[in-house]
Amino acid sequence: MRMKGNVLRSAAFLAAAFLGGMAGSWLWRPAVPEAGPVVIEASGGTVVGTFGVGGVLTREGKLWQYRPDKKKWVSLDESFALEGQGTSVVPLPVAPGKIRFMETFGFLVADNDRCWLYNVEQKLWEDVGVPPR
Repeated sequence: MRMKGNVLRSAAFLAAAFLGGMAGSWLWRPAVPEAGPVVIEASGGTVVGTFGVGGVLTREGKLWQYRPDKKKWVSLDESFALEGQGTSVVPLPVAPGKIRFMETFGFLVADNDRCWLYNVEQKLWEDVGVPPR
C-alpha cells in the first residue's frame, strides 16, 4: 500500500511540475510580433514567401535559393543546374500575391484553394484541383 502512495505522490508531483512549467513558459514567453507582410531584400527583390530551406519567393515571381556552398543567392533553376538537373519552374502558375502556401518549390496552394504541382519530367505546372470534401 505504501508503494502505491509513493507512486501516486510521484505522479502528482510530475504532473504539477509539468503544468507549472507549461504555465511559466506561457506567462513569461517573449512577445511575438503580429504577423504581417515579410519585407526582406534579397537579390534586389522583396521577399513575399519562403519554401524549403533557404528558398524565397519575390514579389516579382522569382524563386531564389541561398547556396551556402557558393555563399550566394542563385535562381532556383540555376540551383538545380548546379546539381545536374534541368528545370524551368518559373513562371509560376499563379501570381505571387495569389499564393497562400508554398512549402516546397514544386507544390503550391493558391488563394482560391486550387493546388498546383510541378511535373519535373514534363517541366510544367499541373493544376491538380482541390481536395475532396
